[in-house]
Amino acid sequence: MPYHKLLERQIKKNLPEGLLADEHLSRFIQVISDSYKAFERDKALSEHAFQVSETDYLDIYNRLKSEINIRNQSIQKLKDAIRGMDSEAKVEILPSENNLLDVINYLNIQISKRREAEFALIVSKEEAEKANQAKTEFLSVMSHEIRTPLNAVIGLGHLLARQNPRPDQVNNLQVLRTSADNLLALINDILDFNKIDAGKLELDNSLFDLNILIKDLIGGFSIKAQEMANDLSFHIDSTIPEQIYGDAHRITQVLNNLLSNAIKFTSNGKVRLSLLLEKISETHCSILFSVSDTGIGIQKENVENIFNPFSQASSSITREFGGTGLGLAISSDLLKLMKGELKLDTELGRGSNFYFTLNLAYFDQPKESITVLESEAEDLFNAKILLVEDTPFNILFTKQLLEGWNTEVDVAENGAIAVEMVQTKNYAIVIMDLHMPVMDGYSSARKIREFNKETPIIALTASATLEIEGKIHDAGMQDYITKPFNPDNLFLKIRNLIPKETYSGIQ
Repeated sequence: MPYHKLLERQIKKNLPEGLLADEHLSRFIQVISDSYKAFERDKALSEHAFQVSETDYLDIYNRLKSEINIRNQSIQKLKDAIRGMDSEAKVEILPSENNLLDVINYLNIQISKRREAEFALIVSKEEAEKANQAKTEFLSVMSHEIRTPLNAVIGLGHLLARQNPRPDQVNNLQVLRTSADNLLALINDILDFNKIDAGKLELDNSLFDLNILIKDLIGGFSIKAQEMANDLSFHIDSTIPEQIYGDAHRITQVLNNLLSNAIKFTSNGKVRLSLLLEKISETHCSILFSVSDTGIGIQKENVENIFNPFSQASSSITREFGGTGLGLAISSDLLKLMKGELKLDTELGRGSNFYFTLNLAYFDQPKESITVLESEAEDLFNAKILLVEDTPFNILFTKQLLEGWNTEVDVAENGAIAVEMVQTKNYAIVIMDLHMPVMDGYSSARKIREFNKETPIIALTASATLEIEGKIHDAGMQDYITKPFNPDNLFLKIRNLIPKETYSGIQ
């Protein structure tokens, strides 16, 4: 085996050749050679290990330095963000060192504060919901209590006006009717605002005659316009289809509010309702409705607020002309539900023009095929009707009204009596009050439906709860009318629900 190269050179230089023949000396030299070789191997391994360790150290050092820089930058950005959101943090995060514990402690404090704020918000929300529910219940109760006597006032005024009053009584009856209508409009505005605010107001989509709606509306305002010495006129574009699908009641309500305001704020001037056709397709037509007047107008700075609830142009308007400031707000909200927008052009001292466009479906059919002949409008041809009502003056008014339409009327003073009477006699229709002693209208209707599925039932109620329509249909009743009611509306509801074969005269 060859010796280590350094040892090999020393042997050749200093050791005679003969001595290598000695076995002991040769073995000793071999041990020394192996030691040299082992030393060099260990040295190489050590040097390699040192080089590797130094590289790893530099790499780890550089990575750690980078991570520290990123950490410091992140903490600083976090501090800046906190200070930007909360000025008080400038006081609470004072240390200049990037101490993450300071930031974490501050965030823990803020999280605790946020949880307390969220809990307080939840409590406030629940209290607001309870207050809103209390408001709804209060409006419902007050509406019921006001509507019940108001129904008799409006109803008896309607009957007296039909009983050939003396000339000196006509004006008194008109004042009575106008005052009652104004009170009813006020109640309806408040209730409608409550429904819209709760998102519970739903639109109807029925076929109606637009010409009749406008003519009736103008006719209803003619006396009021005369009192203000105003020239009231209307124009309907002849190209507009007569038969329109939509919510006739809500369209009337909007126009009623606009016309009422126009006449109220105009004296010795002109008020005009115009309907123009903007475009038409095979199924729909866009109609521009406008109500213009030559009245007091509105200041420009008040135009933006005029559609806000309970707002009027100025406090002097409220003192001089009255009103709640709800009419325009409700009209604007109703038009939004109908995909329209109420707009205004006005000039102080020269008048106003309120206008909106509605895209409505129409029905192209001759008018005679869907309207009632005038000769039939007030006759129910001896139909038998059961009136279920417990309030004496409402019985007096409603019974006279029904009998005036040529009907036979029986009266039940509570729901239990009504169930017995329906079992023993055939009625064309039942008109059912909802709130009565012994048995209410809902329970009575359910009992009747256990043995009679055919006889129509109309709920007659002074309640104004938002869920009333669903409750009425769940009890098996077909329709309802809210007191105080327009007699013409009750007549149409009865006539539409009574089967034609129930009475003669209508084929």
